[in-house]
Amino acid sequence: MVLFFGGVGFAATAMLLRLPTNNSCNNLSLLFSSATNRLYCAQLRAEEDTVEGFLAAIDLISNLPEDHPLISEVDRYITTWSDRILAIAQEKYHQGELEEAIAIAEKIPTREANEALISQKIEEWQSVWEEGESIVADIEEKLRRGQWNQAFLATVQLLELDNAYWSSTQYDEMVQTITLAQEESSELDEAFASINRGGIDNLIKTIEIASRISKSSFSYDRATELARDAEGQIIDIVKDLIDDRNWAEVSTIARQIPRSSPIRDKADDWSNLASAGRNANLNTVSGLNLAISQLDKISSSSGVYAETRKLKNRWTLQKEDLIYLTEAKDLAKPGNVDSLQQAIARAEFISNENPLHSEAQQEIRKWRREIQVKEDQPYLNRARELASRNTVSGWQEAIAQAQMIEANRALHSEARNLIAQWRGNIQRVEDQPTLDRAISLGSQNRYQEAINVASAIGSNRSLHSDAQSRIRTWRREITARQNFNEASQIAQNRDAQSLSRAITIARRIPSSTDVSAQGRNAVNSWSEQLLAIARRTNSLQEAINIADMIPSGTSAYNAARRDIQQWRARLAPPPAPRRTPTNPPNNNVDPRNITPPNNDSDQESTPITPDTEISPEPTLEQTSF
Repeated sequence: MVLFFGGVGFAATAMLLRLPTNNSCNNLSLLFSSATNRLYCAQLRAEEDTVEGFLAAIDLISNLPEDHPLISEVDRYITTWSDRILAIAQEKYHQGELEEAIAIAEKIPTREANEALISQKIEEWQSVWEEGESIVADIEEKLRRGQWNQAFLATVQLLELDNAYWSSTQYDEMVQTITLAQEESSELDEAFASINRGGIDNLIKTIEIASRISKSSFSYDRATELARDAEGQIIDIVKDLIDDRNWAEVSTIARQIPRSSPIRDKADDWSNLASAGRNANLNTVSGLNLAISQLDKISSSSGVYAETRKLKNRWTLQKEDLIYLTEAKDLAKPGNVDSLQQAIARAEFISNENPLHSEAQQEIRKWRREIQVKEDQPYLNRARELASRNTVSGWQEAIAQAQMIEANRALHSEARNLIAQWRGNIQRVEDQPTLDRAISLGSQNRYQEAINVASAIGSNRSLHSDAQSRIRTWRREITARQNFNEASQIAQNRDAQSLSRAITIARRIPSSTDVSAQGRNAVNSWSEQLLAIARRTNSLQEAINIADMIPSGTSAYNAARRDIQQWRARLAPPPAPRRTPTNPPNNNVDPRNITPPNNDSDQESTPITPDTEISPEPTLEQTSF
């Protein structure tokens, strides 16, 4: 009951307070209505709290005369409703709807006292709006340049604007825009790194990354430019590969181009071109026909159209001449001279402008060689038959027969080698007696005569090299004998200097000469004589100097070393103990009282002459003395 009666009371109160509707507020009634009724109807429209309601309310009462009793109350209502309209426009302004706010403000009747306020408000709104747009434009320009920190600093300026749209909504949007731009720029940096590394894989990766940048992004222009650059590099690479006819690599690149790439159409053309190239490389009529049909799929607007036209013309000619070449090979199969000549005649139809010209010429050269071999082989066989008699006349006839093969013939090189061999045989037969006579003289130690005889064999003769080798050997023998004779002549003086010089000269005698053994024995004998002279000298120092002349490898060398050691020890005896000397020291040592080692005592008692035979020591050098 309480709820019921309370609800009835509330409804009754609301009805009493609410202005009743009146049919007198329709348009027709208002034409003849009183000012009080018009004011009442205006209040009803103003209760709608809309721009249209306030404007309609003002319009109902704005035409009262200045002396009307209700004019002051009407002016108050108009001022209130105008302020309310301006407040609605202000709300639109803060919501970011500047044009609508200005349009609403301009609908306020301009005859009222708030006209200056309205103009001032509109100017303030436009000024703030222009400042906000300027800040945003500055932020966007910094974003395009990748100046993230400066963009953030510029964004803070939006917070200072006296407008909720710019200081809140636009500020949040700019922060999100900068964050997104940073993320996209990071992806773009990866794209730059890829394109700088180069290579097809990196270039394709660059295109894929750049394609993920949306058109609304501030990095879109840079991404588009980067993708265009990468695509241009790929096109250049493919062009070089097409020029090199590297169809496998062209096909691989074409498959890697993303479907979303602007050069996907070009990639499809590359794929068709590569497939046609591989079929053409089969070098068969069917392969060339298939290749030409694949070229026809490439449109005239394609970037490789000009190349396809050249290839089509080339492959068309190649197909025609391939038929000629195939027929020529079939004609050459029997292998006789007539069939080979027919094959050559057919292959010569292929012009030098045709891709198969090189192969055709190679086949022609091969067939001509076969013809020449078949024509000249009988001459060569006959020459070998004549040379098989192994006589001078047989070789001469063989040479005459082989010379019938001309220089530009296939068997000329073989014939020339055989001619050189047979001429060598003839020269050996002619010059061998001369060389044998020279060898005989050399074996008799008549070296100069042997050299004179062997020198008669000229440099263009087969035995010339053998003769020169013999001559060098005989000249070494002559030089060796001269050295031996000179050393023997000098050694006859029998003094230490002469013997040392004789040993030096004799040691020059090569071990491969006939007098090497004599020289070796003489050197040993002269070294023994030097040791004997050293042992007989009166001065220890002189004895050491003479013994030092004995070279290593001689029979007296080891004994001389031992003697030198003892003599040096006597020249520098160890210090004696301190004591009073009873007799003055005897500094005159007689070398003749020096006792040699026991193992050399026999050598002193035995006289040594240059003719003494002494066996060499095992350490004697084998190449020189």
